[in-house]
Amino acid sequence: MRKRRPRRGFDEAWKYAVRVFFPECLKLLFPSVYAQIDWTRPVEFLNADLYRLAPGARGKRRQTADIVVKVYFLDGRERIVLIHIEIQAQPDPNFPLRMFVYYYHIFDDYGYLEVVSLAVLADNDPNWRPGAFQRATAGCRVVFEFPTVKLLDFDEAELEHSENPFALVVLAHLRALKARGKPELVMREKIALIRALSDRGYTPEQVIHLYKVVDFMMTLTPEQEQLVKQVVRKFEEESEWPLTSLEEMAIEEGARKGIQQGIQQGIQQGIQQGIQQGIQQGIQQGIQQGIAETIARILQARFGEAAQRLEAQLKQIDSTPTLQDLSVLAVKVATLEEFVQALESAIANS
Repeated sequence: MRKRRPRRGFDEAWKYAVRVFFPECLKLLFPSVYAQIDWTRPVEFLNADLYRLAPGARGKRRQTADIVVKVYFLDGRERIVLIHIEIQAQPDPNFPLRMFVYYYHIFDDYGYLEVVSLAVLADNDPNWRPGAFQRATAGCRVVFEFPTVKLLDFDEAELEHSENPFALVVLAHLRALKARGKPELVMREKIALIRALSDRGYTPEQVIHLYKVVDFMMTLTPEQEQLVKQVVRKFEEESEWPLTSLEEMAIEEGARKGIQQGIQQGIQQGIQQGIQQGIQQGIQQGIQQGIAETIARILQARFGEAAQRLEAQLKQIDSTPTLQDLSVLAVKVATLEEFVQALESAIANS
């Protein structure tokens, strides 16, 4: 029986969602910041690893800021601004201190560029609303204020009717909060949100990204996940559902298909050569071919026909572990260019 995958949680889901829907995220959560950015120029996600300088932690551990992005503002000045977004899923009395520490280190590490720190308060306490860090001693005073958005303040009915795809991310989060600890309710809410994907007119790529966010946020038992997959299959049969199949299941099914093809191919080679080695080689080649074809299908479902050209390159790789790593990457990468870079590196090292 397939092992249940570990719970990835809200943090991972949010980091993924912000990366793939960055403009939509700012437009919904921080519209005043969104309006100041020049969206005709490229944005760049930066390395968010920063030392944490909290009491007792200096030099002992690292903590990762959630999102750091380089953007250009629309004020006529030629300059770069760094947007730092922190998602906080539970109340923490040290959160304002962390925001200040992150701000300083981003400011310092990137050569004193302008920094905008934004906090998404994703917890379930309506009264916890931090927005500033202050400290004063002997006339020396520090006041650091940062914009925040409280997800509990959003009206779910308005989110349901919003054309912004990030509204569904917020809605999924709120529904997951309400249903936490109630598996049957989580399953019903998950199915309802997946059904909403097919009704909102999203692009195929948006549907795939949003499906993964919902899946990250609403983890179920293996039995319940199978029921959800049956519902998704029904959606696929009734409409032109862009997922074509669940990506993880596609990887597994592709591997099984490759094994079956490999066994047949290996048996034929073994008969012709009269040795067991032919069977084993055929099995291995078939597995690799099945995984490569599955990766190509996933990339085409996510990024369109531009990914079709990669199948021939994938079949150049004769390492099963490398292909398995690439199959996981195909599901996770935000852009086709990221995957192409990893593929070219894998071919060069093979």
